[in-house]
Amino acid sequence: MGVTTKLGLYAVGLVVVFAAAFGVGSIVGPVLAEGEGSPSESVEHTPDNGRDHVDGDEEHQR
Repeated sequence: MGVTTKLGLYAVGLVVVFAAAFGVGSIVGPVLAEGEGSPSESVEHTPDNGRDHVDGDEEHQR
């Protein structure tokens, strides 16, 4: 077997494996968290005080 044939079979094998994995993933679908209808906390949610992050102890920032 020549180098070109081996590389071609390798590429075809990769395509087959990834296509199979994609097919299985499409059939199984995503795993949903418990309470599908309930909103979850997002990293884009702004806290009630309007600050994006906590810098530490309030006394040390003065």
